[in-house]
Amino acid sequence: MIVTFGALGAFFVVIVSVLHVSKHRRDVASSFSNYAVGERSFSSWFVSMAYTNSWWPGSTFTAVFGLAVAGGVIGLYFLVYSVLGVVAMYFIARPVWKWGKQFDLRTQADLLSLRYDSPPLKLVASAISVVALLPWLILGLVAMGAVIQWASLGRLSVAESILIGIVVLVVRQFWTVQMGMRGLIITDMVQGIVAYLGSALLCLGLLFFYFGGVSNLGRLTESQLSLPDFGSESGGLYYFGIVAAGIIGSLCWPMIFTRIYTAASVQEVKKGSLQTMVIGFVFFVLLVAVAFCSAPLPLAAQHPGSAFFAISQDAGGTWLLAFALVIVFAAGMGFVDGITQAIGTQVANDIVGVVRPLRDKQELYLAKGAMAVSAVIAAVVAYRIYDSPNLAGVTQLAYQAIIQLAVPIFGGLIWRRGNRAGAISGLLVGAAVALTLTLPYMDIGGAVPWLAGLGSGLVGLVANLVVFVAVSLVRASDRAELDQVDQLFRAARTRISSAGTPESPAGASDPVPDPV
Repeated sequence: MIVTFGALGAFFVVIVSVLHVSKHRRDVASSFSNYAVGERSFSSWFVSMAYTNSWWPGSTFTAVFGLAVAGGVIGLYFLVYSVLGVVAMYFIARPVWKWGKQFDLRTQADLLSLRYDSPPLKLVASAISVVALLPWLILGLVAMGAVIQWASLGRLSVAESILIGIVVLVVRQFWTVQMGMRGLIITDMVQGIVAYLGSALLCLGLLFFYFGGVSNLGRLTESQLSLPDFGSESGGLYYFGIVAAGIIGSLCWPMIFTRIYTAASVQEVKKGSLQTMVIGFVFFVLLVAVAFCSAPLPLAAQHPGSAFFAISQDAGGTWLLAFALVIVFAAGMGFVDGITQAIGTQVANDIVGVVRPLRDKQELYLAKGAMAVSAVIAAVVAYRIYDSPNLAGVTQLAYQAIIQLAVPIFGGLIWRRGNRAGAISGLLVGAAVALTLTLPYMDIGGAVPWLAGLGSGLVGLVANLVVFVAVSLVRASDRAELDQVDQLFRAARTRISSAGTPESPAGASDPVPDPV
C-alpha cells in the first residue's frame, strides 16, 4: 500500500504544484471569457492533449479494456469513431474558431445562438448538454473508486474506495473552480503525458516481456473475432449504430468545442487535430492489443473490468501496478476536470445568462458555484448508486440525447438556409423520439431490437434532420436572417487579428463561401 498510495500521492502533488505555479504567474480569471476559454492562447500540443484527455477517460482502462477482453474485436469501435470524430474537428476548425474569436464565444451553445440568432435554442441545447454530462461525471467518480481499491491491494471495500476516490477528486476540483480553463489545459498536458505516453510504454513492455509478442491473439475465440450479424441477439445493425452514433456525437459534447476555442489560431486547431489522431491511434492500438492478448488468461477473463490492473500486477508486482494506477488516475482526473468545467461554464453562460443577463464578475462566481455544486451532487449520487445495474443505461440515455445536437450544429455550419425554427423544432422532436425509444431498451443501451439493433438516438437523429430541413424550407428565413447568416459565413473567411477584430474581410461582392 505504501508503494501504490505513495505513487498516487506523489502524482497528485505534482499536479497541484503545476497549478500553483500557473496560477501565480498571471491573473488567470480577470474576465469570464478568459476563465472559460483560457485566453485563446494555447498551441496545438496543448489542444491535442486536452482533447485526448477529455476523450479517453480513466474508464478506458476499465470498462473499454474489459469490453475488448470479453467481446474481442467489437472493442475496436472506440478507435474507429474516435479517429473519424477528430477528422470532423479538423474540417470545422475554421468557422468554429473564427466565430469564437470574433464574437467572443465561450461554449457550444454560444455558437448555436450566434448562428441562429436564438437565445431559446442556446438555453435548450445547453440544458441537454448539462443533463447528459452529469452521468459521465458520476461514472468518473465511480471509476476512481476502482483505482483506490486496487491501490489498497484489496483491503478497502468497494464503498470505502469510492468514498475516498470521491474525496480526492472533489479536493482536486478546488483548483479547477479557481482557475477555470487555463488551469485545466495546463494540467491536461501533464496528465496526458503520464496517461497516454505512459500507457503506450507500459503496453509495449507487456506485449514484449510478459506476453512474448502477440501469439496470444491466435487463442481468441470465434465469437471474439466476429461482429454481431443479423442472426445475433444484438442485431446486424448494432455495430453500425454504435460507430455511427460515436462519429456523429464526437463533437456534440460541449467540452470538445471549448477546446477548439482555447487554441491560438485555426492552424493550431488543425495541427492539434492531426496530433490527436496520432496520439489516440497509437495509444489505443497498443492498449487493445494487450486486451486481446489478455483475453485467454483466467485472471483477465474472470474480471474483465479490472484486467488492466491484474495483468500489470501479475507482470511486475506492486511497482508496475502502481504505475498502472497512476496512468488511470491521470486519465480519470483530467476527464472529471473537463466535465466539471464544462458544466459550470454552461450554467453561467448559457442557462442563467439567457434567463437573466449577468455582469462579468457575476458569471465568474456563478460558474464556480455551479462547478462546486455539480461535483458535490455527483459525489453523493456516485456513493449511493455505485453498484446500480442501471447506471450504464442512464449514460446510454444521455448519449442518445446529446447526439441530437449534431443537426443544428453541423446543419448550421454547412447549410445557410437552415433557420432557428427548423433547429428548435428538429431538436425537440429528435430528443423526444430518442427518449421514447430508449426507455424500453435501457438495459441494452438503447439498441432497438425490431430495428436490428440500431440505436434509438440514430432514429431520433433522422427525425431531427427531416424536421430541421422541412421546417426551414416551409418557414423560410426572411431577408434579415439570411443577410446575417451570409455575414457569418464571410467572417469565417476573414483574417482575425490578435485583438479579435477583422483585418481583411472577403469582399462584400464576393460569393458567400462554404465556411468549412
